[in-house]
Amino acid sequence: MPIRAVVFDLDGTITEPYFDFDAIREEIGLPKDGGPILEAMEHMTAQERQRAERILHAHEDRALAASTLNPGARETLVALRARGIRVGVLTRNRKQNAQAIADKHGLPFDAVVGREDGPVKPDAFGVRHLCRQFDVHPAETLLVGDYLFDLQCARAAGAIPVLITNHPHASRFAAEADFRIAQLSDVLEIINEKARCESRQAREEGTHV
Repeated sequence: MPIRAVVFDLDGTITEPYFDFDAIREEIGLPKDGGPILEAMEHMTAQERQRAERILHAHEDRALAASTLNPGARETLVALRARGIRVGVLTRNRKQNAQAIADKHGLPFDAVVGREDGPVKPDAFGVRHLCRQFDVHPAETLLVGDYLFDLQCARAAGAIPVLITNHPHASRFAAEADFRIAQLSDVLEIINEKARCESRQAREEGTHV
């Protein structure tokens, strides 16, 4: 199948890595090895959760203000849109922050799914939601991210997992990706190669008719 949509993670994928999650956990009062912050917050009392949310929002707001794009991010999104490929963002961040990143840096997102929209990555919800919105199949969709949850989410939804290898622990979960890229513009070559393979396959099938 040709690629008809690309879904990107936001923090560390479209934007350069910024968050110090150990520092956020420590400020909230979680152990450094306490696992994902959002999941930990589900087990808090209402008062604890409100405090944790204030701390998390403050870090997210600072990340937005300081945000810079990963090399080739804008050019890659523009090139995808020029080919008629839909561009989605799926983030564990707040939806409003993703939209603010788009406004700040002039990025052409077709749709955004944030944590307030439904179950977060690694749940398959966000990919399936975007695919329905774009009227594409998950098998026609790349999911590009820098962390294990992105790859697990893609796999659970039936999309194609692509790892950008800028995360310090990328080697630990690289085996979960169908493709590994060093920079975002490499997404275009994945799409080109899949198109070439489909073209060769069509020609070969034609010779056996």
